[in-house]
Amino acid sequence: MHVLTVAAHKGGAGKSTVSILLASLFAHARLRVVLIDTDEGQNTAFAWASRRALAQPAVVTIDSTARLTDLVGAARRHGIDFCLIDTPAGYSAMGRAAVEAADLVIIPTKCDAADRWALRTTVEAVREAEKPFLIVPTDVPPRRLGREAPELRLLRADLPDLASALWNGQLTGRRSIGQSIAEGRAPSEVDWRGVTSAECRDLWRRVMDAVPTGRAGAYAS
Repeated sequence: MHVLTVAAHKGGAGKSTVSILLASLFAHARLRVVLIDTDEGQNTAFAWASRRALAQPAVVTIDSTARLTDLVGAARRHGIDFCLIDTPAGYSAMGRAAVEAADLVIIPTKCDAADRWALRTTVEAVREAEKPFLIVPTDVPPRRLGREAPELRLLRADLPDLASALWNGQLTGRRSIGQSIAEGRAPSEVDWRGVTSAECRDLWRRVMDAVPTGRAGAYAS
């Protein structure tokens, strides 16, 4: 089993959104996945799951680090393929425990200055825990004439030392993401061939490449 923790010190970076998008694609690929919602103040992932017509992915909510440890252990014993952990903002005891449990930490970030500054704090904490990480640009303005938006180019220019960990794609800020989540669905379940779904699949492939499964190609279609 692989544990993927989605973490960012700053609120509103897109942690729950990224968790939901990835979990839905793992389920689509018929991988056994559980999404653990540890953000007690929001519980966005759990609210999303309560609106779903589909049973997968399994989503559970917890409120203690001991429960997190128990649940990750139970998932491993039951043969779950991927365990995603959606974390609260800041770096609480729960956030630290989630990072410690991770095989890979996914760090979503918007492109504005406040998010760029907060990103460094998250990276420092993840490095201190000696965990590999992937930075995911979220809520990015659309490309124009095939070129990345100036905001994303600025983000990349501001992180030359983190270039190898910065995803070369983007999750564009579109209403369709919020609308699908509000309906208990994901963009890939609404319009598989749409641009948003394509971005989500690109991210999913990048995540699959970052963990030693060797299975990304088999589920890329």
